[in-house]
Amino acid sequence: MKITVRTIVRLGAHLPHGGSPRDQGTLVELDLPSDTTPRDLMGRLGLSRDRNYLVKVNGDIVPQARHGLVRLGDDDEVTILPKPKYG
Repeated sequence: MKITVRTIVRLGAHLPHGGSPRDQGTLVELDLPSDTTPRDLMGRLGLSRDRNYLVKVNGDIVPQARHGLVRLGDDDEVTILPKPKYG
């Protein structure tokens, strides 16, 4: 299945080559197995499990507790952002 992954510039280094120049390397289309979860995707991108990320699938926030439960579908758009640190 194909999905689109979007992130911010500082996480763009985790995306495979092929990021869109118009988005400064922060948008890429990936081919993934049909049972992929957001947690699987983050692992594939080399994002640390020790860090909290805000994940949206098609604009809807996926709570961190569900990152390993939600299954991504063909043509989904996944946005991954670092959660801000407070205090």
